[in-house]
Amino acid sequence: MPTAPPRTVSRRHLFRALLGRDAPSDTPQPQEPGPDIHAAGHAAYAAGDFREAIDAYRNSIRGDLSNATARVRLGHALYTTGQYIQARVEFEHVLRLTNGEDQLARLGLALTLLGMGKGERAAVALALFTDPSRPELVDAAQKMAARLTSGEVCEYAGLQMELEKMARATALLPEGETT
Repeated sequence: MPTAPPRTVSRRHLFRALLGRDAPSDTPQPQEPGPDIHAAGHAAYAAGDFREAIDAYRNSIRGDLSNATARVRLGHALYTTGQYIQARVEFEHVLRLTNGEDQLARLGLALTLLGMGKGERAAVALALFTDPSRPELVDAAQKMAARLTSGEVCEYAGLQMELEKMARATALLPEGETT
């Protein structure tokens, strides 16, 4: 008569069983999707209330560190409110999460670096910006990267405003903002 292989039980579950508590089953239970923990941040961001979005996203991201959408929106909200160092951290984190594929994070990083007065680093981010659905924005980013690396004296604030304006015109950045 064939015997079933002995069931292995971890120490943790063994102690639970000895204490009279049920050990969890080996088969994963299907979980129903819970509420979106980033809903408050998304709502504040969509309404253009970036200070509220920052608070909401900071609270919700603790439970979901790898949500690129929430983090890029947090980065944009931080950028909009002038918190460039924190915005840079968020944009760089999103680029690591997405293997450099999130173009809003790349553009946000470039804008943030311009705001920080780091033209050479902004040029690198702009040179890597690609978006097939926004060829005019890609062209402007490439030209701006060339200007920044050419040695030409550039006013970073003016370049930053120009790039922001074009990103809004192509709907990469949202229109309404309240800071």
